[in-house]
Amino acid sequence: MTENIQTFLNERKELWLKDRVKKAENDTEVAELQQQADEKFSLQEWLPDAAKRVSQLSMVSHPSKFSHPSAKTSSVIAQVKSAQDGYLRSGNVHYPLDVFGNAAAMDVYKFLSLSLTEDSTVLTGFEKDDQDLISLIEESSLDFASLKQSFLVIKNDDASSKTDHLVKQVYFPLENNEYHLLSILTPSGLITRLKQSIDQLRFSDATKEAKEKRKKNEHDVEGYADIFDLTVTAYGGTQPQNVSVLNSQNAGRAYLLSSCPPSFEDRKIRLPTRDFFEQCLYSKGYKQSFKELQVLIRKDLDGETGKRKNTYLIRKDIDKTLRKIIEQILFNAFCIRKYKKEWSISDSYKTLPLYQRIWLDDFYEEQRKDDDEWFEEISLRISKWIINVYEDKEIIENSYMLGSGEILAVKEIVKELLDEDKEFF
Repeated sequence: MTENIQTFLNERKELWLKDRVKKAENDTEVAELQQQADEKFSLQEWLPDAAKRVSQLSMVSHPSKFSHPSAKTSSVIAQVKSAQDGYLRSGNVHYPLDVFGNAAAMDVYKFLSLSLTEDSTVLTGFEKDDQDLISLIEESSLDFASLKQSFLVIKNDDASSKTDHLVKQVYFPLENNEYHLLSILTPSGLITRLKQSIDQLRFSDATKEAKEKRKKNEHDVEGYADIFDLTVTAYGGTQPQNVSVLNSQNAGRAYLLSSCPPSFEDRKIRLPTRDFFEQCLYSKGYKQSFKELQVLIRKDLDGETGKRKNTYLIRKDIDKTLRKIIEQILFNAFCIRKYKKEWSISDSYKTLPLYQRIWLDDFYEEQRKDDDEWFEEISLRISKWIINVYEDKEIIENSYMLGSGEILAVKEIVKELLDEDKEFF
């Protein structure tokens, strides 16, 4: 604790001395500056001065300066309880309070943010009467109680309700043609946490490694996630520190997630006249997934004995890849079903097997629910199609013949996914 505070004061002292020493004309002036700096940045001198300047700062949860750097409103610290309501909002996300005020006094906030312990800062030390902090201050012949009262001004509740014409406002309708005029403030801590989460998702070491493997066409067990259609906003222009501390730490940048509804392109649905698996499933479109499956099966095969290792993690990845292939097949079937009801009852589709018509046309919805025969037929055909494509040398070169264990596993996963996806019943 003492080291952090002393390091902070030394850094402030070196910064203060830097330019002044350069302008000094002789060693005597340098020595005088050094003595002056030692006194100015000692705990006995600096702490009372900081306690006076802290009133120039305010801790808030919702700063007004995100709307405009010149906006001045009441200092708001939202006291919101956490609730399992499914909303991403203040109270449901833990984030630090923001600070705004005179930029010349920001060193006071940095001091209050210094760590005392892993989960405690100087500010919380004043709030909770930390004994180590009390001892340090009293050893410097200072009064802890008066300093505490001065520093905690930074979190004073503002009882006023002052807004500003520069803040964004909306009319919120009430009954009897009345309304509230609401001033919209920005939850800077919340948008900071959002930015941190997105940056971690997109730019973590694991993500970079997975992207590099993708460029080299190598398999990655976990893969990576990404978020598209992000909008980057800038607050404060070239001086983000004029908005708030958190905004300055984020270099004035924040993310906006897209709130637009998804847009779907109209696809040309090819309806099967004879067989869904021959006419609607293009094996080359599944080539990448089958290549991934081949890599995993080879990894599972012991080169010396020719037997399966049955390593849990490898089998788990094989299962995941098989599920991806099956879900692609089911999605194609779903698109056909949603195309149009009763499409299969015309003479053009009379050669299509009945079990496929039951599966693919909502005209047979009741029969689909009551009859299990189609379910067994579809499970069998999907399993056969996967096995045939995997063993097709034109699709997968040097592929291994699947053993009875793999074939049984494919059938079980197909049945499981068909059974889980209630939309296909």
